[in-house]
Amino acid sequence: MRLWVYLDGKVLPEEKAAVSVFDRGLSYGDGLYETLKARNGRPLFLKEHMKRLRAGARFLGLRSRGLRSFEKEIAGGAIETLLEKNGLVKGDSYVRLMVTRGPDKASHLPSRGLTPTRVIIVKPLDTAKIERAAKKGISAIFIDDMAPPLPGVKSLNYLPSVLAKMRAERLGAFEAIFVRDGAITEGSSSNVFLVKGGRLVTPPLSTRPSTGVLAGVIREKLIKLARRESIPVREAVIRARDIASFDEAFITNSVIDAVPLVKAAGKIIGNGRPGPVTERVRALLKGLE
Repeated sequence: MRLWVYLDGKVLPEEKAAVSVFDRGLSYGDGLYETLKARNGRPLFLKEHMKRLRAGARFLGLRSRGLRSFEKEIAGGAIETLLEKNGLVKGDSYVRLMVTRGPDKASHLPSRGLTPTRVIIVKPLDTAKIERAAKKGISAIFIDDMAPPLPGVKSLNYLPSVLAKMRAERLGAFEAIFVRDGAITEGSSSNVFLVKGGRLVTPPLSTRPSTGVLAGVIREKLIKLARRESIPVREAVIRARDIASFDEAFITNSVIDAVPLVKAAGKIIGNGRPGPVTERVRALLKGLE
């Protein structure tokens, strides 16, 4: 299908939506993105995604004027308009927001006064594939020879995650999970939760964007929801070698919600099937949408 794209305040057909070859998002990965889900033409958890986008922009030092313009456009219904233009007003859709530092003919050091490039992309979401994965459970591989450069920031520097996902596909796995110093951190596009004795545990965030894991929107929602529902949850270091000692596991992100993880690095987790805590978590998340 032909898609319509939002670029710098204009809705354009995909073949005409082009950025400069000098855009720093292309040449240096100098920018940010957010991936979220829309349901029946309405973006879900938009407030939380915009909050994270602002935090990332402050870290990168992006011009606040350009970001405010983007926020104003989104608050004015830019995503909803684009979904309608693409005929995506029923069911679930994929939404991607991107903002770069903008076109720049300088080298590593950005020029002053650049105008950020603003992009919104929407497309159909393969919900049947997600449901099949959720029903059966998925497998993952471990990646310990590379890591996201700024795991605490959702930047366009995404190559390690791309390579990790490609490796997972070659090995017949759904996800790749990064391991640093023997400890699980996060998936190539997900946060990781494990279950032991009915209790949830997930790798901790960090006060520094260069370490730790990404503060996933669904991760944060789930932690708050679990505590509200009296499901014990804590952040703790999880050794990769201990993965098979847990009863259940699942991964989360804003597109898949929560999907059971039944096998990692060739080791079966629990009984190799989606467990009761995972199923409860999935039901609770569905109730938020």
